[in-house]
Amino acid sequence: MYLFLIIIIILIIFFYLKKKSSFNNGNKIGKIGIISLMYKPKNVETWLQIHRDLGISHFYIRLENTPELIDYLKSQPDITLMVADSSSDKNQYLTLQNRQSDTVNKVLKMCKNDNIDWLIHIDCDEILEGDINEILNLPDSVGTFWMQNHEAVYNSIPTSTDNCFQAKYYKNCGDPTSKCISYINGKGGGRTSISSCNGPHRFKGGEEIKLKNMIVKHYESCDFEQYIKKYQRLSKGVNLDIIPFPYYRESILAKDNIDELKDVYKRYRVA
Repeated sequence: MYLFLIIIIILIIFFYLKKKSSFNNGNKIGKIGIISLMYKPKNVETWLQIHRDLGISHFYIRLENTPELIDYLKSQPDITLMVADSSSDKNQYLTLQNRQSDTVNKVLKMCKNDNIDWLIHIDCDEILEGDINEILNLPDSVGTFWMQNHEAVYNSIPTSTDNCFQAKYYKNCGDPTSKCISYINGKGGGRTSISSCNGPHRFKGGEEIKLKNMIVKHYESCDFEQYIKKYQRLSKGVNLDIIPFPYYRESILAKDNIDELKDVYKRYRVA
């Protein structure tokens, strides 16, 4: 009798452990990757560690015009590095979006060989926050998702000595009263088996949903020095009429005047 009970208990434990091996704390097991185009990224070690701690399995990085980071990124076993020059075209505002779309579609093909189930596209001044198990537990009918972006606001103008990923508070750009300075339509991800890029903010393929438990924190330009360089680059050959953001337009117009740039930054970014 006791032997029979022991056998039953052993079988129960065996099947419990077998079931648990297919789930991670009650959540499906899967792999999530990030694709990012980077140009002179700040605090990339912090960016990587935050996402590793979150549970990201692999990073696909297109590194443009930043030779000083090549050796470091190549040494990271969870990074697939693509080294490239940024477009020589004058209009960086438009050509960047084209490079993003082309790279995302290229990486989606890589993901299938790397057994990456989901791919998320964010920039090097953006951080994911939340529970990625929400992605792993999405029903099979869902092929793409998007996450609301929250925009960083600072105590004072950040400098090169400040870490990129610190702020006073964050505006929820999904709130129509938030007065976010940049995009408000979030960032997306897709199931690598069926999705493709649909611009810099979305994927397409299958049903799309908005995630409830994940957001994207956006630290636009990271600090004042990077802000100056960004808008000097964007100013080359750009048609201001196609840029929907007043902050961008004012920054481009002020690109050669430090005092005017500081005024723009303070009005839009500091509280």
